[in-house]
Amino acid sequence: MIGLMIYAETTRLDHEANKQYVRNIALLRTICLLAVLSMGSTSLSSAHEYYLMPESFTPNDGVEFSVRHRLGQKFKGNELPFINRWNIRSETWKDGEKKSVRGQDGDRPALKVTGRGKGLMSVVHQSNVDFLTFKTWEKFKAYVTKEGLAHALQPSLQGTKPKVDLIEGYARYAKTLIALGGDVSGTDRPTGLKIELVALAHPLALNAAEPMPVQLLYEGEALEGARIKVFVGIGTEFAYQIESDREGKALIPARGPGPYLLNAIHMTEPQGKEAKDKKAHWESFWASLTFQRGN
Repeated sequence: MIGLMIYAETTRLDHEANKQYVRNIALLRTICLLAVLSMGSTSLSSAHEYYLMPESFTPNDGVEFSVRHRLGQKFKGNELPFINRWNIRSETWKDGEKKSVRGQDGDRPALKVTGRGKGLMSVVHQSNVDFLTFKTWEKFKAYVTKEGLAHALQPSLQGTKPKVDLIEGYARYAKTLIALGGDVSGTDRPTGLKIELVALAHPLALNAAEPMPVQLLYEGEALEGARIKVFVGIGTEFAYQIESDREGKALIPARGPGPYLLNAIHMTEPQGKEAKDKKAHWESFWASLTFQRGN
């Protein structure tokens, strides 16, 4: 009996060790891939959308579902694993209450979530601050022009900032909306992210022609004049862009069920300690929101 118990425990430990080994190998491969891609393209990290993609936008009550972290455009993003140091915040929000939800280093999909009850729930992510150096003026100019951040050109043109080796600090703030049980009750609410896209209507409650109203907040206040890029449907081309009004609001036209990916960026002088310590020239804050309409 003792021998069987020792054998069973040894088998369990071997199994756990093998699982950790596989996780570590997957993590190492991902880090190596990202390093290679980053060396090959300035835009990989800084000019692509970071978004959350759930396995289902309408999971049943009590059913576990995955939420993938993706980086890229047109719903074709590379899938990223969960890395604790990359995730400053990782939470679910329902009816104004938050719950921490975290994976283990190397987990892919990044998160496993179990919804409780019915109605609208959000999953939110805040990344750590990362940095990118633009070696040439041409690359920086192309980036900020494309993203609607042309105000960042003036200091360099006026000589108060350099035109080469410009350092940008950036962080991601992503949210996805989940309608538990396909129920149309509940509302999206601000979760205190530095920059945040908030849905002002339940996506499943909209009729076929009704636009989705959203509001862009920065530090809890309306952000006017920001460019919101809209992607609709898996694998589609960039659909259109719209600008937030003086209340930070915008109407996202109906283009079928979707899914929809919204992205907005706000760039400022360096604010955080990390950006200042790095002597960054700019700091940007990226918001994304994914959801699916009923029609």
